[in-house]
Amino acid sequence: MPEYSTTQTSSGSPLSDLMEKLLKEKKIAFEFQKRKHEDWNDTYELSRGKVKTNRLTQRQAVNIPLMKETEKTILSRIDEAPLVEWKELSGDEMKEIIMQTLWDDFFREKNLEAIDIQDKKTAVRYGRPTKKVVPNGGFYPDVYALDIYDVTYDPLMDPLNIETSRFVIHQNVFRSLREILADKKYSAEGKRKLKVWADSKEGVIQSEQNKEEAKARNERLEAMGVDHDKFPLFAAGDVIVNLTEHYTLLWNKKTKKFERRVVVYANDDTELANDSLKEVIGIEEWPFVTWADDMETNDLWNDSIDDMVRVPNKLINIWFSQLTENRTLKNFQMHWYDATKEGYQPQTYEPGPGRMLPAPGNPNETILPVNVSGLDDTLEAINFLTAVVERATGATAIEKGVGEEKQQTLGEVQVLVGKAMERSTNIAKFYRRSWYDFARKWYKMMEANSRGKKTLFKTARNGKVFQKTIYRGDWISEAGYEPMVRSSSEQEQEGIKGIQKFQFLINMSPNNLALRKIAQKRSLEIVDLSPDELHEIEEAEDQMQKLAEQQAQIQTGLPGQPQPQAQPQAQAATPAGPNEDQEITKLLEELSTV
Repeated sequence: MPEYSTTQTSSGSPLSDLMEKLLKEKKIAFEFQKRKHEDWNDTYELSRGKVKTNRLTQRQAVNIPLMKETEKTILSRIDEAPLVEWKELSGDEMKEIIMQTLWDDFFREKNLEAIDIQDKKTAVRYGRPTKKVVPNGGFYPDVYALDIYDVTYDPLMDPLNIETSRFVIHQNVFRSLREILADKKYSAEGKRKLKVWADSKEGVIQSEQNKEEAKARNERLEAMGVDHDKFPLFAAGDVIVNLTEHYTLLWNKKTKKFERRVVVYANDDTELANDSLKEVIGIEEWPFVTWADDMETNDLWNDSIDDMVRVPNKLINIWFSQLTENRTLKNFQMHWYDATKEGYQPQTYEPGPGRMLPAPGNPNETILPVNVSGLDDTLEAINFLTAVVERATGATAIEKGVGEEKQQTLGEVQVLVGKAMERSTNIAKFYRRSWYDFARKWYKMMEANSRGKKTLFKTARNGKVFQKTIYRGDWISEAGYEPMVRSSSEQEQEGIKGIQKFQFLINMSPNNLALRKIAQKRSLEIVDLSPDELHEIEEAEDQMQKLAEQQAQIQTGLPGQPQPQAQPQAQAATPAGPNEDQEITKLLEELSTV
């Protein structure tokens, strides 16, 4: 546990009033988060297949990958990023198209798809992920998915609204001393103190500790899916400094109000910068977005899906370790022997077919096999615990691609799959709000910081690529924009439910041609088809309908042939009456509210 001194610096000089305040906030936030560290460490090790052995319960380094397969099953349902569509509030369609193209280009350039997967994996594993979006001097701001240990919050913060937090702390920002000294935004006095610290014995020791912490953090990020090129590269002789970016409220004597400020300090005692939040990022909102799928009223650090797997996984590992060790001991074929038998020196012999092994006298009286229990009920107990975890998380055997041992009907399988998908959709609902906040903050930062021009490329459905150079005036809107966020899993679920409703109506009115055409059109819209492809399908359907009508007329017009009874297809050609259309419209309105 780090020690936060609130009285003096590492050199012995007294801390400023500001640094005392900041370190008190940091200590409070750290202790509030510390309760979860032991659980997080266990979860991380189990998900990576690492186990701790001991002399009592688990003496074999074996691991059943229950947590890993649960994570992969859950993520396979929710790993697609939500779709963000921009609506210009004054109705300017051209600005909407440009803003949408800007967002799509930003999505590709900053690799938001990978950040999205990492963010969701953090939610499944630890419970509360955090993204940070900050301007970097370029056209687009930077986006980071932060490590769970690197961000702490005000314990009194409303878990539903990060803007209610009095302070947010981004810690463990590791940078080399030469980078800090070359950075113009840091104060000269702070740089001077860092030079003195780097030449001291304490500085050398702390730098090595910082390197180890940076290495451990990078390993965790790599396990979450972050590429190597996102890690800072340090030379062998670099002095590594641990920076903290402390976002907090400070009293402004001039305005007589609390002001949001960003204080950057090194080693918990050396202040490097102190600026207003608006000067740093251009807006008055915290540059962080956080969410959780299992919200708590009073506890910010809520439980995760992996918390339901952690204890059963540890217990299964212990049982499987004991089973492995007992099988090994049983394979040793150890024996007791009568040590009082004079002249008998026990020997070991290599086993072989038909080999005779000597024993003095009656072997039953001199030699006795060591009885090692087979623990035959272990596998049954492991299957029971695995089933408990599957029911708790919704990651059933069917979802994992494994068939159930008992016989099940197709309907039962569909129900199980549907229930598991509903749980994944619920996770996406919580995540959708975080993407709305992220998109809104992204636009505000773009509006406050982006300058110059940007060349965009837009691909039409026919494959043709259009190029356009846009300037600030092309996308800035006085009325503003509203991001419309829809998760892909929710869209898919809604599409499936819509098809089911239309199928219900078709079954009630099988002879209504207009209803069939509408249902077919809505079903085709769910599939990502180009307008040309949709037109081609509609033409083919019309030709098939005309051909069927012609064949029906030929058959009914032949002399001496019995008149065929009316078929549903022939009746379908009769247009629906006004009463029938009204009934269908009424049914559609009722189903839309289901």
